[in-house]
Amino acid sequence: MSWKYLFTSDQNMSPTEARVFMKKHPVGEYQLLDVRQPKEYERKHLPGAIHIPMLDLFARISELNPQLPTLVYCHCGMRSKAACQVLKGHGFRQVIRIRGGIRAWNDLVLSGHESKGMEFFISDEFENVFQMAYMMEAGLKQFYLAMMDMVAPQEQKSLLKLMADFEDGHMAKLLRQYRDEISAVAAVDDFVPMEGGFDKEKTLRAYSDYLENIEDIIHLGMMLETQAYDLYSRLARKNEQPRLQQFYLHMADEEKMHLSQLSRALDKVLAGQSLGLAQV
Repeated sequence: MSWKYLFTSDQNMSPTEARVFMKKHPVGEYQLLDVRQPKEYERKHLPGAIHIPMLDLFARISELNPQLPTLVYCHCGMRSKAACQVLKGHGFRQVIRIRGGIRAWNDLVLSGHESKGMEFFISDEFENVFQMAYMMEAGLKQFYLAMMDMVAPQEQKSLLKLMADFEDGHMAKLLRQYRDEISAVAAVDDFVPMEGGFDKEKTLRAYSDYLENIEDIIHLGMMLETQAYDLYSRLARKNEQPRLQQFYLHMADEEKMHLSQLSRALDKVLAGQSLGLAQV
């Protein structure tokens, strides 16, 4: 099966295109959504934006009108990409991501890097959804561990180790859930090989711009965890077996818990506080 059928393609605009769109359409004919953290919103935001942090979007989605064109932005475009998937999954008619986020809005020559999302961690074809989910978790774990070798500050290393541990826990739960469906437990390593699902050098190159500081690392982690949440939510909706539906919903809830942890970490960083993580 191909994992790509679960997702819809992006509709996006550059900051210049978004300005033209909003100029042509009076207030009330569209909605502008800011999915950043409260401290980020307080620092700077676009006039007229509705502020719903990414973590709260799942619970507060009813505050938005699904019939209106919805323009979404964040800091640099990573979280807004994930937010657009959530809105589309809830039936919003037109969802538009502002490329580069507010960082590009302030300086139109700053293009930034657009995340490719889960395609760095999941290859195209799998025999079943277990392989797909396990490959994603394994790829994310290896990615976070590889990033640890690229940063020097101990706090950044500790945060990346924590993020890798998230994936370790999920891999264990996936193995327990599907143990009876695997022909031979001893063949698990062959069943979910890393090659084809995680190109280390290519992925690190793609995300190397987001290792400048711990705030960027948290932004990246929130985007990836939200994409994982969206994947599990879609698997739950498309699975007709109640037992597996509940399992995928549980996995989605765990991704939300990880998002909550990263959200609190970002609030601390924005407030100038230490994360207080144990050294690795």
